[in-house]
Formats: sequence, C-alpha cells, structure tokens
Amino acid sequence: MFLAMRRSISSAIVVLGLVCVTAAFSQPQAPAPTSIARAEQEAEALIAERIDEERARLAPNAPKLLPNGELATIARARSQAMAEGSPFSHQDAQGNYPAIDMVKARLGPYGSIGENIMMEKRGIRGFDPKAFAKTAVDGWMESEEHRENILSPDYDRSGIGVAVKGDFAYATQVFRGSPKTSIRGQTQP
Repeated sequence: MFLAMRRSISSAIVVLGLVCVTAAFSQPQAPAPTSIARAEQEAEALIAERIDEERARLAPNAPKLLPNGELATIARARSQAMAEGSPFSHQDAQGNYPAIDMVKARLGPYGSIGENIMMEKRGIRGFDPKAFAKTAVDGWMESEEHRENILSPDYDRSGIGVAVKGDFAYATQVFRGSPKTSIRGQTQP
C-alpha cells in the first residue's frame, strides 16, 4: 500500500511538473527590455537603409541624408512620447510642433525641418524590425507629404527613432537642412 501510494505521488508530481513546464512554454512571454531595445535599433537602421534607397532611386540629385545624433535623439523622444500617450500627431495637445521646437532649441532656428511619423498596431504577433521598417517606408512613400520629406533636396541630415510599447510600434524620422545663403551672404530661415 505504501509503495502504491508513493508511485501515485511520484506520478502526480511528474504530471504536475509537465503541466507547469507546458504552461510556462505556452504562455506568451513579453520580450526582455534589452531585446526590444535591440529590435528598435535594428528597425531604425533598416528604415534608414530603405530611405537611402528610395532617395537614391527617385531623387538622385538630392544630397545623401547623413545620420545625425541630435536628430535621432529627437526622433526617439517623439516616438517614445507617442508610445506613452502623447497624440499621434505632428502637433501636441497645445497645438505646438514638438519636433520643430526641439530641433530649433538644439540646433538653432535656421534651416529646413521636417518630420515623418507612423504607428502600427501589432496585435499578438511579436515585433519584427524588418517588416516594421518595410511598412514604415512603404507607408511614407505612399503619402504625398511624407514622400516629399524623404525626397526633398532641402534636407541633408536625418534621425530616426522607433519605440515599441504593448501592441503598438511608432517610428519618427526628423529631417534637417542646412540654412540657405542668399546672394548677399546672409543666412535665410
């Protein structure tokens, strides 16, 4: 009797252990923060590559967009703000343009400034940087205003920021162009 009870308890422990292990593997696991950060950075790099390709193909006379750390910091801040609940818009709740304000504050008031934003609801699937980059650039290229920013010869620098939170992913690209110089040598806004 004792031996039979011991086998039943052992069998119950094995079955319970398998149920726990199976449950642990079947539950969707949230990606670790470092893996999300890496995926966001990968998406940023892939978006930059695709933008460079589109620009070279459709606006070959436009200068190459050089990556700019300050613009990338602004783009990441914009994407993160939208991920945290700021309006998905070029304007904030007060009607200001945060990207333009940040660029002017950090890089000066002169020169061209542009911003492209996008949002994707991911649902239950995981974040795929390649698919996200393709969706972002394809969407921007299908929008007249966003395509104009991408192809504009007025821009020579750019920064890209991606933020993933919950079921949503956001991308922002901030553009900057050098101030133009008039015939008299004065800087024009």
